[in-house]
Parts: sequence; C-alpha cells; structure tokens
Amino acid sequence: MKTVRILSLVILLATANSALAGSLPFSRSGLIDIPTASMLLHTQVKVGGAVTAFSYENADSTTESDFAIAGHLEFGLFNRAQLGITWLGDAGISGNVRVLAIRESTTIPAIAFGCQNIIGEKDYEFFRDTQDSLYKYEESQNFSAYVVLTKNLDYFSNVPACFHLGYGIGRFRQGKNSESDGISNPFRGLFGGFDYHPTRNISLILEWDGRDANFGASYTMNDNVRFLAAIAEFEQLAISNRDLSDVMQNVKFSLGVEITLGPFLNITTLESFAELSQRTNDDLLLKLEEIRSHARENIEGLKRDIP
Repeated sequence: MKTVRILSLVILLATANSALAGSLPFSRSGLIDIPTASMLLHTQVKVGGAVTAFSYENADSTTESDFAIAGHLEFGLFNRAQLGITWLGDAGISGNVRVLAIRESTTIPAIAFGCQNIIGEKDYEFFRDTQDSLYKYEESQNFSAYVVLTKNLDYFSNVPACFHLGYGIGRFRQGKNSESDGISNPFRGLFGGFDYHPTRNISLILEWDGRDANFGASYTMNDNVRFLAAIAEFEQLAISNRDLSDVMQNVKFSLGVEITLGPFLNITTLESFAELSQRTNDDLLLKLEEIRSHARENIEGLKRDIP
C-alpha cells in the first residue's frame, strides 16, 4: 500500500467524462449528503468533520486504498437563515446558505430554499482524474440551488421519523449521458431522504442525493455532540460491469462528528397573535378555542341555574 494521501488522489485508468458521483458524505449540514429544512437557532454554531475511506483497482489488478477528510462550519441567524462554509481538501472552500420560507406545523412541512457550492470553480468536488484535475462534470457543480421540505411524521402518525424531499440543480443532478451512477433518476434533480429514530439517541438514515443512494446512522451523545457513520454510493454494487479502477464507481465508508454550540445570543420579542398562531401547533390552538367555547357555554348554563 502506498503512502496515504489525505487531500488528493490520482485515479489510475479513470474515465473523467463518465463519472458523476463522488461527493464526500457529511461535508455539509443535513442528513448524509442532502440538505434539510431544519435550521440552527439564532447564533448557534455547528462544526462538523468526517473521514471517508475508499479503494480502487490499479492497472495490475491490485487494490489501492485511501481516505479523504471534509469539514463544514454553519451559523444560524434569526431562526430563519443558516450560513456556512465547506472544505473539501484540494478542491478548496465553498459557501452554503439556507433560508427557511415556511416553518413546520402539525399539518404543514417546513420549506427552505438554499444554495451549495457557492464558488467560481464549476467542477468543485474532491476527486481528481489521471491528469490531477478535478473531474469534468456534465452539470456544473457550483451554485447548486435547491428547495427542500421536511416533515416530522410523528405529529400525526406516531412514527418516530422525518421525511425530506427536494429538488436542486448542479450537484443534485445526474448527467444526461452518464452511465456510472447505477440507478437512473427519472426526474433529474430530485432528491430525498428518510431518517428513523428507534430510540431517542439513535437515527437510521436512508437517502437518495440526486445521484447516489446512501445509508447511515447517527448517535446523539448529548445536546452538543453527534457521531455519524455512512455507507455511500452503495447502488454501485448493483452494476455488474462497473470500472473498479474508477473511485467514482466504488462504495465509500464515512465516519464523522458534529459539535453544536450556543445559542450565544437570544432574541426576545413580543410577537403578534398572527405570528404566534403560525409558530404554534395548529391543532392545539383549535383545541384551546373549543375549550374556551365550552367554558362559556358552561358559565351561561350555571347563570341560568342560579336562582
């Protein structure tokens, strides 16, 4: 085995125009590789890092192993916006932004708009080809705008799970002529995920990031620390004629950790009834109104009964 290269790799016999997978798991805030509509609180900070192990085949049929490191930093603003940066080694640093448009209620999902890979480099990702250049993608990987909704199913079904569905451009879209993704997305740009919570501290995650299928789990140690693990791009196992010399067509294994700090400042405001109604559980408000109505009826009945 050759010396491990943390921040870059040279893929032997790779075909640069055929690969559209390869994003590093846990390199951005979200599930494994997709964003969600969940937001940090005002002045909360989230710092995350992950290591991804992978292998590929050399020209002499021996196997080469390596790993990559990714990290991200996120900052919450006004309980409505989240700003962040992502670091992917030699690929550099890119920006991320997410804005909450609709807050989740009992019957309405949270909806957020965002953009990832805010950078000038069109092919911003970690992996490189035999010429030591970033892979050339059919879709530009920078300025990957998206919309995503998140719904907690526990509110109305008693299932301890969250459902996420979104659509994006750029890194969320397969190339029209790509043959290396294993599963063809019938609606290019569509992504989604599902995280199930068998216990309070454990989550099981299954997602389609628009190009690849990923499976993972997380363990929340406390309010500040969460550990993550994932098997990424496992749909590649279904391809019988995949090119094992291309790291883009091999399964990857990731371990990560996220640390959440704050909030460091609190916002104290007097909210109008309309804003309070939007933020509060709709069903509870209806029940409160019913209780008040019945209470008025009972009071009127007592008045009539009193001589």
